[in-house]
Amino acid sequence: MKESIYFIYMMMMFSMSFISLLLFMNFVIHNKSLFMEWELFSYNGASIIFLIMLDWMSSLFVFTVGLISAVICGYSKYYMKDDKFYTRFMMILLLFVCSMILLILSPNMISLLLGWDGLGLSSYILVIYYQNEYSCNSGMLTILSNRMGDAMILICICLMFCNNSWNYMLESTTSKMLLILLVLAAMTKSAQIPFSAWLPAAMAAPTPVSALVHSSTLVTAGVYLLIRFHSCFYDSSIYIFLMISSSLTMLLSGWMANFEMDMKKIIALSTLSQLGIMMMIMSLNLPELAFFHLITHAMFKSTIFMCAGIMIHNMMGSQDLRLTGNFFVSGPFLGLFFAISNMSLCGFPYLAGFFSKDLLLENILSYNMNIFFQFSSMIGVGLTVSYSLRVIYYMSNKSIKSSSSGLTDMSLYLMKIMTIMIFMSVSSGFFFTWMTLPMQLSFMNLTNFSKYYIMSFMLLFFVMGYMYLKNTNFNLNLKMNLYKKGSHLMMFLPWVSAQLFSIKFLNEGYILSKNTDSGWLEYFLGMHLFKNFNLLNYKFIFSQVSSFLKIILVSMFLSIIVFVNFMYLSSS
Repeated sequence: MKESIYFIYMMMMFSMSFISLLLFMNFVIHNKSLFMEWELFSYNGASIIFLIMLDWMSSLFVFTVGLISAVICGYSKYYMKDDKFYTRFMMILLLFVCSMILLILSPNMISLLLGWDGLGLSSYILVIYYQNEYSCNSGMLTILSNRMGDAMILICICLMFCNNSWNYMLESTTSKMLLILLVLAAMTKSAQIPFSAWLPAAMAAPTPVSALVHSSTLVTAGVYLLIRFHSCFYDSSIYIFLMISSSLTMLLSGWMANFEMDMKKIIALSTLSQLGIMMMIMSLNLPELAFFHLITHAMFKSTIFMCAGIMIHNMMGSQDLRLTGNFFVSGPFLGLFFAISNMSLCGFPYLAGFFSKDLLLENILSYNMNIFFQFSSMIGVGLTVSYSLRVIYYMSNKSIKSSSSGLTDMSLYLMKIMTIMIFMSVSSGFFFTWMTLPMQLSFMNLTNFSKYYIMSFMLLFFVMGYMYLKNTNFNLNLKMNLYKKGSHLMMFLPWVSAQLFSIKFLNEGYILSKNTDSGWLEYFLGMHLFKNFNLLNYKFIFSQVSSFLKIILVSMFLSIIVFVNFMYLSSS
């Protein structure tokens, strides 16, 4: 029964992804889109219409979501094998996938909100799945951050109602307020600064959830929303704000990933860095390129998460990077899969990440933009290389003897499942480049200096990262200063985004509660009334008891007299 549930869900997802792939090929070859609408009901001239828009972009995204979901369903059979509530887990996962597909296919803001809200709800349920204090705190941070985005979408719906349509394809007036709200909603869902704290915290969820939800679907919903709305709205000042936020997100998350020791959090911060690059490209008015990187990133990042999950199982649930030594020796196939997907993340030539990332960076260099943003994008790429090297270095470190016992390689079943994702991590960039991208994005005029700019930064950070890892003096210095603490806490960003805004209101609420609810109001109302009613109750009970005692004593006295008289009469 248990295995059949995983198999049924996997086959459902595979069939959905195959149909989406056929639709995608058809739309690309014939250069057409499919727009369907159902009028649910009409009353007094107001009609409620359900819309679906199928084009090459939506069908390719549904194919990606379906393929990764199918592989994750098969992977869950291995990862969740000791779980009691496996049916519940798979149902929530299916709810999440349905919400994501509704979001992808919907050009109507009402049905888009249903998918958007469904993503937030199902991700919250999945984050708190293990039901401990850490999961509860992480889930609350996740859902409250996402609710801010939901509120923005609701205000957008109200504003769009002024134009008598919720279909963004029919939007004719360029509203600056609408664009601000959409950008803020996208920033909350895609965890851009200052809403970044929830994504590393959401790693409290099971690893299959992290591989599906927090790598390829939920976090990319904000980027996808901006890509879809891009044809309707454009305002340079708002997109400059988005560029500043995304470049800071990319730099800070990449920097923190070089100091983090929790494997899943390193991968989450890596996802955050890549989301920053996608948002940066969106702000440069290149939506096709952002979408292309979104697809390739989903392929290799879900593979990295699955490899990390196998390591966590092998280490008896520990997520500490320092205990991962000898994995390349004890599990060569796992090491191979992890290395290929990590190299794809770094942009190694001719893997999937290379086709999107190199093209993306070359467009940034050829774009007439500020040198600060060019430099920050290069540093972001260099940090990607250094934290990927760091993870692989710790995995192949043979000095850790204690971790070598009990390590096993992937089973044949896992290899079959994950080979699909490895194939996509290698080849998806090549296939989708010439099928989806406009020709003008592929040809750029770069200077001689710019041609070697990217490669020189990658080599520089590779050498610096390797020197840092080989130098043991750094690791023995345990003295904590403000800079080192900031590096481990993402330059205090969790404090800024989660506590800074709320701490004043919490303090004010505490003072108000202390002085009012627990102060004079409590004394004059609650405590005063309690004392008075307590005394009244005591007196009432005492009067009842005293009168009861009087009646008993009088009754006993009378009965004694009657009894004595009766005895006297009987004796006479």
